[in-house]
Amino acid sequence: MRITFTILCVVLIFSSCKKDPQNEVARKFISFDFDSLIVIAENPAAVISVANLTDTDPNNDIDKLTISAIGIDDEEVHITLLGSTDGLTKGSFYSRDGNSISVYYPKANLSQIANEHVGTFTFSITSVKDSLIEGSFTGTLVDTTGTLVPRNATFGFLRAIVKKSN
Repeated sequence: MRITFTILCVVLIFSSCKKDPQNEVARKFISFDFDSLIVIAENPAAVISVANLTDTDPNNDIDKLTISAIGIDDEEVHITLLGSTDGLTKGSFYSRDGNSISVYYPKANLSQIANEHVGTFTFSITSVKDSLIEGSFTGTLVDTTGTLVPRNATFGFLRAIVKKSN
């Protein structure tokens, strides 16, 4: 009888515990597999610069989202996505259109990049809710000095809070 009572109490305790999903805080990060090296960068800074069509400078006529983070091995990850005069929304962004990713290694003073000139990069914004953005990406990043071999970024994922630039 005592064993039955104990089992019943344990079942009641575990069944009454439930996680409240509304109180969960979404973790913000960039992560990707970089040719078998896992890059994880917590709390990326994501800043959107809104297009300014009122001046004569053609370089600021499109929205630009700049995402930066520092990985656990001090590598610096930078992603730039260009929008249009309609803004940045769900969809795919390609390096051939001026979008880019770079990984900088400060200890070695080397970087690998993918932009419209070298490498390849594809970023898909999969979710936009309020200021939270989520996306996935892949690419091949190249060291333009020739020191490092090109590396593939796969299984890339990003979740960040976007803030407007000043």
